[in-house]
Amino acid sequence: MTIQAKDRKPQAERRINLQNIGSVLASLIAALFPCIYLVIRNYSQLGTDDLLISFGVVILHWLVLFSINYLVMRNIHKASTATTIAVIPLSLFHSGLNLISSIIPSFYYWHGIILVITICGILWYLIRKHLNQGYSIRINQVFGSIFLILVLVNFIFAVPDLLKNRENRGSGSATATVDLDNQARTGESLPNIYLFIFDEYSGYEALQRYLDYDNQDFYDQLSQLGFNTSKTSRNYTIWSTVEISNMMNLSINGSHEFTKSEKDQWLLNPYLFTLMQSIGYDLNLINDQGFFSTDESLLRYQFTPQGVMDLDESLFTLLIDKSVYYPLRSRSSLKRILEINELFSAAKQSSLLQNSNLFTVSYIMFPHNPWVFDEFGNETAPDDQVNWLNPEIYLGQLKYSSKLIIELMEETLKNDPDSCIIILSDHAYRYPRNLHNVLGIEIEDYDKELYYMRNIFGAVYLAGEPLDIEGYSGINIIRMTLNKLLDLDLELIEEPVH
Repeated sequence: MTIQAKDRKPQAERRINLQNIGSVLASLIAALFPCIYLVIRNYSQLGTDDLLISFGVVILHWLVLFSINYLVMRNIHKASTATTIAVIPLSLFHSGLNLISSIIPSFYYWHGIILVITICGILWYLIRKHLNQGYSIRINQVFGSIFLILVLVNFIFAVPDLLKNRENRGSGSATATVDLDNQARTGESLPNIYLFIFDEYSGYEALQRYLDYDNQDFYDQLSQLGFNTSKTSRNYTIWSTVEISNMMNLSINGSHEFTKSEKDQWLLNPYLFTLMQSIGYDLNLINDQGFFSTDESLLRYQFTPQGVMDLDESLFTLLIDKSVYYPLRSRSSLKRILEINELFSAAKQSSLLQNSNLFTVSYIMFPHNPWVFDEFGNETAPDDQVNWLNPEIYLGQLKYSSKLIIELMEETLKNDPDSCIIILSDHAYRYPRNLHNVLGIEIEDYDKELYYMRNIFGAVYLAGEPLDIEGYSGINIIRMTLNKLLDLDLELIEEPVH
């Protein structure tokens, strides 16, 4: 009998330990589920650094909540139950607030905070005073099973896309092939070249599809200035990190969204800069958000109005935007308005820097969000800066950006009429992507929408000379322009598959 009692004691201890571990893991899985859900849906767009930061912050958030609940409950099982009850509404607070606000327009942030605190407070009191430990263990088992099943189901349905994205990540790149040793033209006076990149300026077809908007007037104004334009151009992906790297290296470098480190590597000393310097050009960079990581020693002129991304898109920021902490991501419209004005002013001044042999690259994250302008240049309401549900907000900023672009082109041509100007965007308005990834709305045929979201704007000025750029990607538009202007022999690469 004594031996059997000794055997039962280790078994009971093991059972208790397993129950403790199970309860802790149940609340942890619940805390991680929103993050895991977003990872599964956005796997092809995420980098290792983003994943590590996001999971680390989520686990730290869970650990803080669990520690507080344990101090209050003095019981690991009850603490786990209370943590699960708290972590889900905190993690999905903004999504729930939007849902309630769509039904009750006068329901605001602080109403939601009071509601969550009241409900959680009542449940915590009931858990601490009246919930039996055995029931708490069973509740944790139910919670853990539900969220584990949800994770597995989402993963299983996502497996085909995950495998496809893995294959795409391994795809090769098409590189530019020009003998740089034969390009030097020391002492030769060469026309200034301006490459203006406007982030998320939609092509003609995308604007018609997502906003039912005819942008013909903008095209007509550019044509009157002597520009050749394209309405059907498409880039290879919908990711700025990829497409700007592609254009600056005149090559296809990947099909998944680059991490910051990958993007920085491609833009540290891009092939286009090397090529233009070998021909005899000085470099001028207008660098919104510090997007370009280019070695400053390569540049003769540069303008960077700020050093870090003021409003980026990542798994971490997406988690913040869905949670109770989303007000921490609020930004002053005025700061961004000042930056945009400074950027366009610097772009205009570029045409006064040198009479010849200057290659200017101007990247402006505009009309990309934050949407701080309406179509007349007035400041938008704070809630509209990242309002994904209303595409008219984006359209207002696009219309105003068109006005600023025309003014910039007029000023550049007035100061430097013999120059060459290339205007490109990296991708179109990503309305379906935002609905799907940010708001969780299912898109019936996402591949079809990618066709339109890759529709870019393209225009080229060659001192009034014609150049047929219709339907060509950003990379090929640059190649074609340099070939004609500088008598190069850059072969065109394969256009994106429609």
